[in-house]
Amino acid sequence: MLRVPLLPTALLTAGLTALVPLSAYANTTCCETGGQTWCDDGLPPICVGKAYRVLNSNGVVIRQVDAPLTPEQQAKRDAELARQKIEAQQRAEQEQQDRKLLMSYPTLNDLTMARDRSLTDIQKNQQQLEQKLAALKKQQQKLANDAAFYNEKHPMPAPLKLQIDGNDQDMQAQQDAIAARAQDMVDTQKKFEADEQRYLQLTTKSPR
Repeated sequence: MLRVPLLPTALLTAGLTALVPLSAYANTTCCETGGQTWCDDGLPPICVGKAYRVLNSNGVVIRQVDAPLTPEQQAKRDAELARQKIEAQQRAEQEQQDRKLLMSYPTLNDLTMARDRSLTDIQKNQQQLEQKLAALKKQQQKLANDAAFYNEKHPMPAPLKLQIDGNDQDMQAQQDAIAARAQDMVDTQKKFEADEQRYLQLTTKSPR
């Protein structure tokens, strides 16, 4: 193994050339440790786990190898790579959504018409649910009138009790469905507003 005194970076190659025969530079590997420069054919054992460089037969550095990362550095690098991967996935998903948006709506007017159709369909469905709920309320009132004739001495017939319970369940289901349609209305409006903003960003050229 050849031990070379530590030299300034700018003079390293010249120093090695002066101290070591040119034939020794075939596949020569060097590193700094203990305040000195160590060189040998292949990787010197003392350079294991440290940064090193490989020189050709002319003493020119042809490859630089960094020292292995510390656990903290490796963890930081892994976190950065994970962040970059997530950002790349997000960009790919956004590009896919953008292509789908532009293919679905050739013009902004097409998007507006689609929004109006969707909102109209939700409104119609909500109206149907409200009409059914109104019918159930009428039925509830009728069942309540029928149940008024019965008391502790004259228990309510089982079929009537089943009708009342069934009516209550149907009313609750209709009320839940109406609330869901109202939320659909809000969500659909927000979605189309976001689509419209993105559509304009994609189709409007920014002035240079």
